[in-house]
Amino acid sequence: MVDKNIYIVQGEISTVVGAIKRNSRWNTHTPLDEEQDPLLNSFGNLKDILNTIKELSDVEPNVFLRPFLEVVRSEDTTGPITGLALTSVNKFLSHGLIDANHEAAAEAIENMADAVTHARFVGTDPASDEVVLMKILQVLRTLLLTPVGAHLTNESVCEIMQSCFRICFEMRLSGNCCYLSLVLPM
Repeated sequence: MVDKNIYIVQGEISTVVGAIKRNSRWNTHTPLDEEQDPLLNSFGNLKDILNTIKELSDVEPNVFLRPFLEVVRSEDTTGPITGLALTSVNKFLSHGLIDANHEAAAEAIENMADAVTHARFVGTDPASDEVVLMKILQVLRTLLLTPVGAHLTNESVCEIMQSCFRICFEMRLSGNCCYLSLVLPM
């Protein structure tokens, strides 16, 4: 029987890839272009891997996180697409898809913290951009509060806190920084 967590990851792949393909940048792409596009190719490779395993724990967390984190880091994706990738990452954390006891959990969590604290996206409009910034805060909060977050180094926790303050006090959030009190539960 196939692990239900594989279906969760596959569903998130479909959501993010669908949004990427609907984006105007990719509208003119042919199937050959999709093979050459690094983001779409990364998701395609992940789909192939997921089709060959029975348990998500059979692969390292970085394997199924990598394509989503690449979207978060990409300067070429729009805010809504970055937001979908952040929602996926938050779902993986919330549903415990990353086993805190896995030998590669620490590396995966560090990669996630790095990607989310250095998220990039093409701004579309202030309201959409604000939603993405709030999703960044949400992922960082979840990362700090889930059991797998115990693998974060002190430096990563410091960088997460700095990112939260930077987003709330230096960026373009319109009065929603009361969310900071939720982000800083410590």
